[in-house]
Amino acid sequence: MKKFISLLSFEMNRFLKFLVPTLLVTAVVQIFVTIFSSLKYNNELEKIIAQGEQLETIPNFSLQDITGNGIYQLSIMLIVLVFVFYSFFIWYREWLGKNTFIYRLLMLPTNRTYLLLTKSLVFLIGGLLAFSFQFGLYFIELKIAEWLVMDGHYTLLNIHNVQPLYDLVQSLLFPTTLFQFISRYSFAFAALMSLFVGIIIERSFGLKGLIIGASYFIGFFVLYALLDSLLYSASFILRPSQEAIIMMVYQFLVIGISTFISHLLLKNKIKI
Repeated sequence: MKKFISLLSFEMNRFLKFLVPTLLVTAVVQIFVTIFSSLKYNNELEKIIAQGEQLETIPNFSLQDITGNGIYQLSIMLIVLVFVFYSFFIWYREWLGKNTFIYRLLMLPTNRTYLLLTKSLVFLIGGLLAFSFQFGLYFIELKIAEWLVMDGHYTLLNIHNVQPLYDLVQSLLFPTTLFQFISRYSFAFAALMSLFVGIIIERSFGLKGLIIGASYFIGFFVLYALLDSLLYSASFILRPSQEAIIMMVYQFLVIGISTFISHLLLKNKIKI
């Protein structure tokens, strides 16, 4: 267990070098957009007052006016892109970097499956960290906007409604219930594990492995879409909650199968 924790700490420290600067950039961008949008709204109010028009002609300001900003949305997508980039980088850095570091890792006197588990847990921990960080930013931005916007013209929103209605980012990245949270993030983790299997297959079998690995990764999404379509056509039999549970079972099944395949390849196929 001590070796596992040491390896996890090593992987986490490497990931934080990417994640922490990204979160800091995100915070700076979002706070800037919050201040800029709030002051811009105040300027519009002052113009209306100077022209003698009724203030009722302009709706109240809320954090949705900030989170709907394109730059704000890009700051969130930046976090997502860092996770996508690192999901490839975390493996290929070991093979393609200086001195092919993967061989040093494989020679460690520990279970090779620990490599897979620690690299996977890094994304779970990092994902929870980024999720909590963004929610913390929401509270800060709510207070900044409330403080800056002129009295009587600010609408305080529930933390779950700070994104524009039906916004894709809000619905996917920030679910409002525990069940949705587990469902959405187990899907992301299943996709990650499918990708890891694909990479390990490619590293094990070369060009043939590239085709098989890519097919495995794409197959996860294809089967997911087919199962979702099948359940939708059977919606007259199953309740929505039952459909969601079946989809979640599929995701956890993929996680289990992917872990098993990766374990076998790391143990028996990849040689030093």
